[in-house]
Amino acid sequence: MKRNISIITALAALLSCCNMTAFAETSPKPANVDEAVYTQLLEHKFLYDDNSDGIITDDELAQAYQLYIDLDGISDLSWVSKMTSCEYVVVSNGTITDFSPLKKMPLLRVLDMREVPITDISFIKDLDLEYCWFYKMDQITPEQRLEVVEFSDLELPEGTAAQIEYKPKGLAEYDLSIANENTAVFLNGTSSSHNVDEKIYGNTAGKTTYTISVNGKHHYTGNITVQNSENVYDPSLSKAYIDNFEVGYSSYYNPDIERGSSDLVTLINGTLYTINGRAFEAVETDVADYEHYYGRAYNSDYNYADMVLKKDGTLLVNGEPITDIKVKAIRSGYFLAENGSIYTLVPNDDKFTTAAVATDSKGWIDGCEPFYVSKNGQIKYYSKRLIADGRISAYTGNTNIGEPVSACAMGSTCYVVESGGTLYEIKYTSSLSKTAIAEGVASVELSADGSKAVYTKKDGTVAEVSIPDSYYYVNAGAKLGITVSNFYIHEYQYRGISENDAVFDYYIDKNKTLRMVFLDDWCSLTNVESAIGATYDTKLDGGFVYFLRTDGSIWRYDLDAKKWDVPLEGTLTIEPKYVKGDVDADGELTVSDIVLAERFIAGRNVYLPNREAGDIYKDNKIDQIDIEFMKKELLKADQ
Repeated sequence: MKRNISIITALAALLSCCNMTAFAETSPKPANVDEAVYTQLLEHKFLYDDNSDGIITDDELAQAYQLYIDLDGISDLSWVSKMTSCEYVVVSNGTITDFSPLKKMPLLRVLDMREVPITDISFIKDLDLEYCWFYKMDQITPEQRLEVVEFSDLELPEGTAAQIEYKPKGLAEYDLSIANENTAVFLNGTSSSHNVDEKIYGNTAGKTTYTISVNGKHHYTGNITVQNSENVYDPSLSKAYIDNFEVGYSSYYNPDIERGSSDLVTLINGTLYTINGRAFEAVETDVADYEHYYGRAYNSDYNYADMVLKKDGTLLVNGEPITDIKVKAIRSGYFLAENGSIYTLVPNDDKFTTAAVATDSKGWIDGCEPFYVSKNGQIKYYSKRLIADGRISAYTGNTNIGEPVSACAMGSTCYVVESGGTLYEIKYTSSLSKTAIAEGVASVELSADGSKAVYTKKDGTVAEVSIPDSYYYVNAGAKLGITVSNFYIHEYQYRGISENDAVFDYYIDKNKTLRMVFLDDWCSLTNVESAIGATYDTKLDGGFVYFLRTDGSIWRYDLDAKKWDVPLEGTLTIEPKYVKGDVDADGELTVSDIVLAERFIAGRNVYLPNREAGDIYKDNKIDQIDIEFMKKELLKADQ
């Protein structure tokens, strides 16, 4: 019996040893780093302990994206070689001066150093950093910082802009200047800048240099090459013109069902078109103006309205006409009736109703919201507050400023000159702000870049005032006479393209030539009046951008196929500005015109100064039928 018990006890002990051995072999081991390092890692274990078991292993360190470490009490950095996936490092304090182990972090892109007592930063040259910052490290001179920054030469197509590329960013502040501003210039119109990321515009094809300096001392010279844009696309224009033009979004005519939002529409020459990728379709005609408006309903949801003002004064809201009110103009969910009264759209459940806001109006001041001119000649303002579904509380107030003789606006800030010559800056949000700027003023207008109000006094002197918050609206290239803006097509990110590349710039110069760069593809088009917008066609899996030319035609560029086409030709023909039959071009139809035309028909060698005026029936010839028309018109004039 004792023997059996002994055997059983021995087996149990053996099994126990086996279990303990197996457990010991499978238990995670803490990372092989100094205790001081490991203690700090545990303080930020949410960054490193992937499985949340309370133990940070070497494998987990190898997967960590970032490292935050205070170097007090730490003697070396050799252990960072374990962090092969780390891209972002923040180090502070301590006494370490050897940072060469950072070279063994192959993915390191960002280094943030705070109060680190080093004087030699040459190790940064061996790191492929995108950004580097020093905080409270004034012992490192500006010259030292620049020594470890690598600058690149700049190449760009003529008529486009780009930045000087350098690495790492954030390390130094310096001055940047361009040798020949006829070849290249900053977008602000100057040849020097304190902004290291200021974009440089290629004026004309050629080569020049840029210089980096700090504290007035030259540090580096790089090359700028502006490439010739010989192959500017210059298709012929039609004999047409632009009557009215608007760009906006639509949730009624052109809803984006996939994203639950609105998509692109454009109004050109009285017709409203929807744009979906490559699809381009007319949805309303005889349109004077268009606006997409949204307002918060009483239940806090948003209602959306497509407001279409017809040329006959009919206002359509999501396709339904507003009855009994003839409308002159629309803006921001309000509309001005022909009798001068101002109305607004009011959210009512999931639709809209209308309500009067001001009945003493004789018209509003274009661009200056929410101001209008009352029937007694005062500038007033209006506001509204939703108090229930379909109901508002409307309010008007007086600025005590007389009827303006000149006005302009940028955003919510308005400048008005009253008849007495006082220039006021006025703004209304929840309360009225009113400031007298100057006396003896004749007129006011926006500066070219929209950042200032420029006013002319009655004595001819010109002055200006900066507009608050105008930087939200400023055209960066205004001083060069160019329009600079960009498109963003987020769908390209689904194809593996970075967000930075999904945002791309376009430039329209003072000669109305468009140039655009997208993913290293360069395209151009002459006689461009304005950009319309960008869109993505999910069926074709490609992006398109649309532009309006000066003849009223709309051109579309396929970003993937890299080609232009024309979804809309110019629609309004330019009528000849001459008197029909006035072939001698003296401004009136007389007997001498008929005699000259008859001699021309007879084959005599005569010159017709205005042959087009004699071709009455537009059949590309002048014959007896045209002569008969001219005679009848002359008889009518004599009666």
